[in-house]
Amino acid sequence: MIWNKKFYFANESCAFMISVIIPTRNRPEYIKLLLQDVLNQDIEASYEVIVVDQSDTPQALDGCTYIHLSATGPCISRNTAVRNSKGDILVFLDDDSRIGTDFIREITQPIRSGDYPVVAGAICDPDGNYLNEPQDYLSKPSDNFLKVLVSNPNHSTSRITLGIPAGCMAITRQTFDSLGGFNEEFDPTGAGEDRELAIKCLKLGYPVWYNANAKLLHAVHADGGSRDVGSRSLMLDVHSYHICKAHMSVQLANTLRDSIIKRYRKQFYQAVLKGKLVRTKYALLKQAKQLMP
Repeated sequence: MIWNKKFYFANESCAFMISVIIPTRNRPEYIKLLLQDVLNQDIEASYEVIVVDQSDTPQALDGCTYIHLSATGPCISRNTAVRNSKGDILVFLDDDSRIGTDFIREITQPIRSGDYPVVAGAICDPDGNYLNEPQDYLSKPSDNFLKVLVSNPNHSTSRITLGIPAGCMAITRQTFDSLGGFNEEFDPTGAGEDRELAIKCLKLGYPVWYNANAKLLHAVHADGGSRDVGSRSLMLDVHSYHICKAHMSVQLANTLRDSIIKRYRKQFYQAVLKGKLVRTKYALLKQAKQLMP
């Protein structure tokens, strides 16, 4: 499928609804602060807020449609919210974030103007500083080419991009549905779910616009969250391999796997030489081999 204007809104004045979707888990203070930000937006369009809570204990939240979900993982959480939403445009946020009063207007503007079906926002540090410089965001060394290919710019210059950060993005419902939503097989870690979404956009011809003015301040809180983060680093590598195998080629996936296994093997050898974390590094190497056959 090639890019087609039928997936876009004709102009900014047409009637539409925006659904702001926030998965959360065991972060009661963070979600309340973010809800205050979301409910205080400077935008004329109608919008609703849907919170899918995977916390151990349900909580009372005002100003939103509240869904308590026993299953863990950001993919099933977001997909559940979409199924219960009314919006023509979907905005996804992480629960440990803060946004300014212009965020929803900025992140949906390229969609409302009919130019793009998917928009990535700028993830900034808690002080509002961009994480990268325009000239070097792709220069960071990595043995995982998929990570580099779909990395989000997170700098001060708006541009076409391949990266889509799942916790800072907007997308038309039609586009989201045609992509099949988030891959729930990636839960409970959800690691790499936005990488697969980005590759699907590339395959189906949906251009993605990075709007540097849609700034999201990310706290990167270590506790809570809808992800099971215990094995997330490993699963990012594993899911990258399976994304490559499913959407690119087996040969490319095998090349990526060999590069990743080489890194885990090197880390194991270094642990042996230092006499520290030997069992941990060996277990990671063994898991990586088993999960990327």
